[in-house]
Amino acid sequence: MTQNEREDVRRSVETRLGQAWALFQEVQDYVGETPGVAAGVPDFHQRALEIVPDPQQQAADALQRVSLSQIAQLVANCSLCALGSLRTHAVPGEGVANARLMVIGEGPGAEEDRTGRPFVGKAGKYLDSWLTAIGLDRSTNVFIANIVKCRPPENRDPLPQEAQACIPYLKRQIALVKPDGILCVGKVAAHFLLGREDALHALRGTIHRFEGLPVVVTYHPAAVLRNLQLRGSVWEDLKRTANVLNLPVPNSGR
Repeated sequence: MTQNEREDVRRSVETRLGQAWALFQEVQDYVGETPGVAAGVPDFHQRALEIVPDPQQQAADALQRVSLSQIAQLVANCSLCALGSLRTHAVPGEGVANARLMVIGEGPGAEEDRTGRPFVGKAGKYLDSWLTAIGLDRSTNVFIANIVKCRPPENRDPLPQEAQACIPYLKRQIALVKPDGILCVGKVAAHFLLGREDALHALRGTIHRFEGLPVVVTYHPAAVLRNLQLRGSVWEDLKRTANVLNLPVPNSGR
């Protein structure tokens, strides 16, 4: 059932509940009984939501009780959007609990889809060198994840409905990891996480906030590999990230 079909069913249920209530009042009037005024008119809209629930909302509610390992299991079996039917492997993310830094990208690529691990291709190795430059490592103090957990076809940007279906997983991961800061790599990740539509260059240079956590925005490693002139800008962003985390800032970058 699509979201539009679900809304149609929900409206139909709400209408029928209202009709049933009206009939009940007519019967009460006919037999000479006065309905309980204190109870008031029931909330038919809320009742319709309960009868025809939203799977995404149900999933988001259930996520509030799960661990990082359980999120990985849920992601592996997720079918909330069409990307789930196209994946080889879901890519829930990896790293350490209580990480100093959480790195967030837009979605898995071909190598990530093949292995089930985030940022393992050329861009991933380049990202690792960025982390090393400021004294971090994905195996000891970093958690890496994406806006969507399954690869979009041909590496296209995630669609809004795909991101909407998947981002509750990411939000729960952030809540569990409790990083000291977040590094968004690429405009897509920044747009969906921060709810902004600014160009990436406009998002850089500022410390943003996501649910109280400081967020630095920089270019995606793949974009920098295509245009090495962006390396200087990335290094400025990495130094900003190090400052956010109270890490010593090296004199030169990579």
